[in-house]
Amino acid sequence: MGYLRRAVPPPWVWTALVALVAAGCLIELPVTAAAALVASAVVVHWPRRKRPSLGYWRLLGLLLLAVLAWAPEPDVLSQWFEHGLAIALLALAMVSALTHVLQARRLSRRLQQAADAMDDSRLLALLPGEAATLANRWRAGDDSHADELAVVMHLAVMHAALSPRKQGGAVDV
Repeated sequence: MGYLRRAVPPPWVWTALVALVAAGCLIELPVTAAAALVASAVVVHWPRRKRPSLGYWRLLGLLLLAVLAWAPEPDVLSQWFEHGLAIALLALAMVSALTHVLQARRLSRRLQQAADAMDDSRLLALLPGEAATLANRWRAGDDSHADELAVVMHLAVMHAALSPRKQGGAVDV
């Protein structure tokens, strides 16, 4: 399940996100919603963590919560609106994160099944010339390029598993 590890945050990040949302629960509902929005952004954008992003709807939700938090509350109706918006954003954040994790799990299983279904000769055929030579040397016991070869192998299996079936390169799983 190496593919799933790359698509979702590690356990220490999950722990930090749960602590963040739990801390928000101790303060107020809109703060909890804001913490959940940030947590869902971390989960969904984890594979692209080199380029952090909140996403448009999360940013808009945070802005709306901020405006409602600092706006004067003339009546009970505006407080109900603020709490309703917070509950809706909290639900959207949870559904977004859960959907991402389920899709990542499904894709990782598909990729792992594709990798398991390929024999060594088929895997070597997917690799470019130099990588195939390095793979043969690795099979003979040379571990000097093992890290680079692991990356190339993962990419080759992903390409074969995700390419359209009509090209003949995909593995039926």
